[in-house]
Amino acid sequence: MRARSQLTAWLLCIATATIYLLFRTRVYYWDGLVFAQTIEDAARLSPSLVHPNHLIYNFAGYLFYKLLRTFGADISALTALQILNCLLSALCARILFSILMDALRSFYFATCLTVLFAFSATWWKFSTDADAYVPSVFFLLISFYLVLPERKPRPLLTALTFFAGMAFHQLAVFMFPVLALGIYVQDGRAALSRRALNAVYFSVVATALIVVAYAYLFYLASGISDPAKLLRWTASYSPDADTSFGLWSNLRYSLRGHIRLFLGGRFNALEGLINPLIVVLLILLAVALLLFILNVVKNLRPITLRLETRQKTVLLLALMWAGVYIVFLFFWLPQNTFYRLFYLPALILLLGLALEAVKNARPESRALAAFVIVVALANFIFLIYPTSRPAPHTARKHQTADSCVAESSSPRRRSVREFH
Repeated sequence: MRARSQLTAWLLCIATATIYLLFRTRVYYWDGLVFAQTIEDAARLSPSLVHPNHLIYNFAGYLFYKLLRTFGADISALTALQILNCLLSALCARILFSILMDALRSFYFATCLTVLFAFSATWWKFSTDADAYVPSVFFLLISFYLVLPERKPRPLLTALTFFAGMAFHQLAVFMFPVLALGIYVQDGRAALSRRALNAVYFSVVATALIVVAYAYLFYLASGISDPAKLLRWTASYSPDADTSFGLWSNLRYSLRGHIRLFLGGRFNALEGLINPLIVVLLILLAVALLLFILNVVKNLRPITLRLETRQKTVLLLALMWAGVYIVFLFFWLPQNTFYRLFYLPALILLLGLALEAVKNARPESRALAAFVIVVALANFIFLIYPTSRPAPHTARKHQTADSCVAESSSPRRRSVREFH
């Protein structure tokens, strides 16, 4: 079983990476364009690559871009960043598969839920674009894997991977309490003092790494050592980004955002793009949708959820993971669906735990497989395929209306020079 799951995990990873690379988006997120331009403008590794919200992303992108150019690839920095995201996103699916196998002990459910994650709308779109979300989530998934129950606590390694996630994107900071709690409850047989020491060790090392890295790179880029200016620079954001307390509009955006995490695109996106492949896929989509509805309707019945002790721990951590982000994003730019990518793996894990009660029931399992196929096909037909085509009118249409194109309007960030 272990050999089978390992083989499946790597096959899923390779297949996912191949699909991502074949259908890279041509409707670019504005942040990615800024990153690519910054990388191409840099003659070498230099402080010009420092970004307060994505501390090391430009450095990693620069090195990967130069690596590909060294091997003779005549590509732009934007394409290099897309390739990097495709590869890291496929590895995210590989890690999530291992987490699901550990939590659910079901090869079938782990496979279905990994496919659902990899080909959900917003994740798929941004996996084929140039952005800092995928690398950050990659390291958060590694961190979460390290704190799964019944594993040997590794507070130092977890601190390093968490720091890497936050160095790619600041929003990873909300994973901090989840990982600290995960390390604390990881070894239930150890004394409370030992578990508390592990959690404190993780917290101190992670905090020290973050503070030192930010202070050093800020000083390197600006020559300033003023703590107040460092703090303002670290917490800087786009001028149009703000906190909103309109409860009704925030709730509406939040509900819409969760739908768009999984399903995206537009029905009219295929204008001028219909071909035999799309016709076949549309037929398969209709068949899969029908099978899903039939299996759900035929097998509706009360279920009783029973979780093992280790699964209850995973449930607690997944709820905390999703909860802290949902609460924060309810008030902070709730219209930006792509920020919800940071807790998409937690939602997948919660879905898997909710399905524990029907894990061995074949009809419900068939319904899950049909649902995953529907989501993947719908997202490919109405979102990924149109945005990967070079048709100018399609690109413009998606740039203004598609759910996965950045809803925030301004790409500008406050630079180091503003803090002199």
